Amino acid sequence: MNLDIDTTFKVFLVMLGIGVIASMVMAFKSLNAARNLKFYRKRQDLIEYGWRLIFFAFVMVGAGFVLYRFGEPVAYHYFPPSPTITRTPTVTTTPTITLTLQNSLTPTITPTLAQTYTPMLPTEVMATILTPVIANGDAIFSPIQFSEEVDKDGLVINTTDTFTLPITSLYAGYTFDKMTTGLRWTAVWLYEGQYLCAESQIWQFSTGGAGYSDWCNQKITPDMWKPGDYEVQIFIGQTWKTSGRFTILGNEPTLDPSVSVTTTLNVPQVTLTPSLTPKP
Repeated sequence: MNLDIDTTFKVFLVMLGIGVIASMVMAFKSLNAARNLKFYRKRQDLIEYGWRLIFFAFVMVGAGFVLYRFGEPVAYHYFPPSPTITRTPTVTTTPTITLTLQNSLTPTITPTLAQTYTPMLPTEVMATILTPVIANGDAIFSPIQFSEEVDKDGLVINTTDTFTLPITSLYAGYTFDKMTTGLRWTAVWLYEGQYLCAESQIWQFSTGGAGYSDWCNQKITPDMWKPGDYEVQIFIGQTWKTSGRFTILGNEPTLDPSVSVTTTLNVPQVTLTPSLTPKP
């Protein structure tokens, strides 16, 4: 059974809670039993045993508070999650040179403000989603990587961003952390910036790990792919989390250097036939 750090600490806290309840119950039973004993020595032993259990319960409460407050951040410090937070893609326009009328006639460069582009869930996808879309700002996704194969653990291998036809399978792989079950996960595939298809489902998996999207769960045939630029965007609810791009190259004809080309010129032949003209 694979447990992530968050689940492990939750299990520890539950076990400590059970230990506190058990210690307090046993302590009160011991103190209650000591009241009915006539023998001084046994009565004192039961009272001492009960107070030791109460002290042990307070120790477990303190340990649980320390784990709840500091345990998980310390664990992430030594075992950081594999996904990394990606920056939002920005579209920056090129500064233009503006001539200012001055005595010196010196041109000045005026930079323009950068425009921020954030992908949005296409309207075609929103129309097919019937359940509420809830955002989860804590979820972390790594940049998407592409490959034509995955291993037995669902990880993409031999990744690249350029492919050549024909293609029979293609996977958009990623890693994630701090996910929550019940959220709406969507992978949108675009071709040349235009909506192609989408894969959307309610998240029922672990809080951290690796996954992939495989062409919207469709059966791929070689004729479905076209040369050009593709992009895959992942959303949690309506919130964009990460993207990835790849290019498919077409099959361009190549010349074989071993084959020689011979050009034959057809020159028409002209035959001159002499004619004799009698003199007068």
